[in-house]
Amino acid sequence: MKGKVASLGADCVEKEMRDEHRHELFELLKQAGENGSIDVSEFRRYGSARKLYNFHVDNAGAY
Repeated sequence: MKGKVASLGADCVEKEMRDEHRHELFELLKQAGENGSIDVSEFRRYGSARKLYNFHVDNAGAY
């Protein structure tokens, strides 16, 4: 996600954007024909906080 987010969902948190994520994003943008015209450092990464009452890590593959 690039830019500001008004609010996050009930189980959504901002996560660290590590080098491997930037590299993957850069490659995807390159395949889309952007070829470096978009700065991947402006993107932010979000995902599940895994705090919902019915989430259990042993069942992660089922979700």
